[in-house]
Amino acid sequence: MQRFLRYEYLYLYPLLLSAILSLKTFGPKWPKQYKLFGVLVMVSLLTEALANFWIIRLHNLFGWDYSKNNLWIYNLFITVRLVLLQAIYYLLLHNPRIKRMIAVSAPILILFGLINYFFIQGPFQSNTYTVITSHVTIITLCLYYFRQLLQDPYIIVLHKEPMIWMTLGTFLYQTASLPFLVMFGFLNMYHSPLALSFLFINDTFNFLMCICYLISFLCKPQHPQPL
Repeated sequence: MQRFLRYEYLYLYPLLLSAILSLKTFGPKWPKQYKLFGVLVMVSLLTEALANFWIIRLHNLFGWDYSKNNLWIYNLFITVRLVLLQAIYYLLLHNPRIKRMIAVSAPILILFGLINYFFIQGPFQSNTYTVITSHVTIITLCLYYFRQLLQDPYIIVLHKEPMIWMTLGTFLYQTASLPFLVMFGFLNMYHSPLALSFLFINDTFNFLMCICYLISFLCKPQHPQPL
């Protein structure tokens, strides 16, 4: 278990604390989008636990002898995360045109992710097609939310709003990890030292995202005040 003390696993600790604190979002005072955010954090933690313990023990539990390859877990999580984030931003965003775009594009993106997972790139290699479409979609939704905050005629204390921290962490990680995840296979094959540098950067932003998630659950939803 000393592996979980290494730098690349530090993000698990704020993620675990976030999952514990997210339980409070299921109280009656928290709107649905915060509950979905809590579900997202819990699913993220379960995915990481399953992926790591698959390598350690689960792949040969009860005498079976499966590959240690855990990409099938992470690849499936990409689509699950996209579903939850699209649902969250559908509730957060006010613009009817944007909400219609989410409602129309969501089934298409989910179907594409599943087809890619089962029939195109497969579950056991990195689903880069799904990664690209998912990351671009999530980055776009984050930008729309930031734009809405700038144009909103209501006042909130930004650093006390949970969804600000959630969106900030998500946006930072998605924008930083997109080029890494797209180029990692090529760099790992032809320029391993650079690939390792990108891996360190990815781990750092993953840690920052989980810290932002933890901060978000230390805040409470606000009631916007008119200007």
